[in-house]
Amino acid sequence: MYPSNGFGPHDWQAVAVPEETLPWGWESDRVRVLGHRGSPAPGRPENSVPAVTEALRQGADGVEVDVRLTADGTLVCAHDPVVLTRTGARLDVAASTSSDLLGVAGPNRVATLAEVLAAAQRPVGSQIVVEAKPVTDVAVALRTARALADVLGAAAGSADVTVSSFDPALLAVIRTACADLPMRTALLGDTSTPAAALVRRAHEDGHDEVHLPLAGVRRMPQAVGAARWLGLGVTLWTVNRRRDLRWVAELGVDAVITDDVRGARRKLDRAAVGELAAAAVASA
Repeated sequence: MYPSNGFGPHDWQAVAVPEETLPWGWESDRVRVLGHRGSPAPGRPENSVPAVTEALRQGADGVEVDVRLTADGTLVCAHDPVVLTRTGARLDVAASTSSDLLGVAGPNRVATLAEVLAAAQRPVGSQIVVEAKPVTDVAVALRTARALADVLGAAAGSADVTVSSFDPALLAVIRTACADLPMRTALLGDTSTPAAALVRRAHEDGHDEVHLPLAGVRRMPQAVGAARWLGLGVTLWTVNRRRDLRWVAELGVDAVITDDVRGARRKLDRAAVGELAAAAVASA
């Protein structure tokens, strides 16, 4: 399905990479923790400003949020195509105006991407992964890309942003529209596509990162080394269990997207300290 770029089945091995070729994020040995849709809880909906601020308060290095385009061209943070209001009404994001969605008060209020970006700027240096949900219409893809360029342009220099998507065509349009902005793009892969194929596609399409599912990397862990060799940053989703966190840290990934920010931070900090201690003993 994808060109091989000369890689055979035995070439996807972890390799040592010269320091000057390491991708963004490899300046630190500590795996970054990104809150999955923030840190949602009862009364603190996923993708909301309170969920984002709570994830950062718990020690997350950043957050991952989902975005969709409204009928009047506003990017709002919503995972599902339909949102449920506090009154039980169901609103189709793509068919609703921003005033329809943002006028819903209470705990289920939908946030705009601009609002979430503003919340994610504190503390300084926090990262935000903006997942653009797939679209089926070219015109919607263009409108989504232009809206992203406008929002990210307004936040330029104050937000550390990666835009990801499962939709390669949409991501290509976004990459072109945002070419002059300080942001990265990441191909987001599902569990049905081999991790090596996702790495190859991300490289061929010119992306900065690849965001791989944990299940896919379990089947093909050497894909992480291949991504590093190609200069791609690697983020895994969704990593919650302690044994998985330790394992992916040993693989050398850049970041994990998790539902348990506090637990992941503790586990990965302990893993980093343990590795430093082991290295000190080995060099003594």
